[in-house]
This record gives sequence, structure tokens and C-alpha cells, in this order.
Amino acid sequence: MERIRLKVQLIAAVLFNIGIVNWHFICFPVLNCHSCPISVFSCPIGIIGQFAGVGLIPLSVIGVVGLVGLVAGRFLCGWACPFGFLQELLYKVPYVKFNLPSWTRFVKYGVFLGLVVAVPIFFTTASPLYFCRLCPVGTIESAIPWAIIKGSTDILSLSVRLFILFALIISVMGHRRFFCKVICPLGACLSLFNRFAVVFPERSTDCVDCGTCNKVCTMETTQGSQKFGVYDGRAEECISCLECRKKCPTEAIRIWG
Repeated sequence: MERIRLKVQLIAAVLFNIGIVNWHFICFPVLNCHSCPISVFSCPIGIIGQFAGVGLIPLSVIGVVGLVGLVAGRFLCGWACPFGFLQELLYKVPYVKFNLPSWTRFVKYGVFLGLVVAVPIFFTTASPLYFCRLCPVGTIESAIPWAIIKGSTDILSLSVRLFILFALIISVMGHRRFFCKVICPLGACLSLFNRFAVVFPERSTDCVDCGTCNKVCTMETTQGSQKFGVYDGRAEECISCLECRKKCPTEAIRIWG
């Protein structure tokens, strides 16, 4: 399943940055910087931040993110996000692995409310604290390419961005999908819909509480157990990688909510 998913993610990364067309009027709900010279779609986080900066609400973007979330939760995080694909590859690099305390998953909600929404509203999108000016995806897909193309840039700003990118690469090498779990503001938005998504890996009444699904989970979710024959919860961090479904000894994982 992992090999299939990596291939799908690679294809998605190419399609989102194929450079043949410029459809920035379409917002696709993955973290892919639309300032990239060859990007096809616009980034929902970038659009939300820009609208916040001028005091407007991007209803169409919110609608797209909400629709995708209601249909499949964080599915695109696991199967289509280019930066998710990069993180999967980086984690395979031999390096010291480490765990994170469970509370760190709440940090990304603060990142969204603070750096994506509040900073543009109370300051401007030119603020060095604005998320898009710190985003590692933007650094890889926009800041570095444009620095090469133009031949000149703000050295201090680029240096800060490269430092953040380097720190994140080290973190991702040590902890699988570190950015997705702790920082990603789009992941924070989509995770809110996991409890209501129509297509979602969920344990059925055939579950025997062996714990295999939690052990193989890409996002290290700790879902609840069954009570009175009915599963009692869903994991907000689940990206529907379906490793649990593949490894379940009793085939108790269903994908329709």
C-alpha cells in the first residue's frame, strides 16, 4: 500500500507543478505554493492569508476545503500533497528517530489562527511572521527558484527561510511527517472534518482491539476502542494512508463512514 501511495503522490506532485497551464483561479486543497514558477493551482493557505490581509473572507476557498473535508477528511494529505510525499522520502533517510508528546498536534491550529489569519489582519502579508514568508513549501517551490531566476533577492529573508527549511528537514528525518502533525495549517483545517467524512478508515464491529492499526499508523493516531460493539471515535490526525486496513488481521477496517 505504501508503494502505491508514494507513486500516486509523485504523480500528483508532477501534475501540480507541470508548468503547462496556469490555473491559479482554481484552489486545490494541498500545500503547494502558487508562487512557484511552474505551479498549476493556487494554495488555499496563501489565498486565505491574502484575503485576511484585506479584510475579506474567501468563501469559495473555504467551500472547497470544507467539501473535500466532508467527503474524505485528510485524504489528500496522505495521497496528493507534494510536501507530504517529500516528508515520506526524508523519513527513510537513516537518522536518529524520536517521538513527540501528544499535545504537539495542537500547535498547527495556533499556526493557522496566528500566522495565517491574525498576522495579515493586524499587521500585513509583508510581515516576516506571515506564514507564507516562512513556509518551507514556499521556500522550496518559490523562494529558491526565483532567487536563481532573478539572480538577486533579500539575502536576510532567504537565509531565515533556508534555516527554517533545514531545521524542518532534520525534524522530518527524525519523526515521520513531523510537519503534517505539528505545523501544517491546511492539515489543521482538514482534520476538523475527519469525524464527519464520508470516506474514512474506521473500525467495524469485527474489531478485536488488537492494537495493530495504531502500531502501523503513519500519523501515530491512538483511536479509541470499541464499546458495546460500536466504535466510539475517529482520529483527527488520520490521513487515510490505509496501512491499518492492509495490516488488520480481522479485516475490520472499513472505508465508508
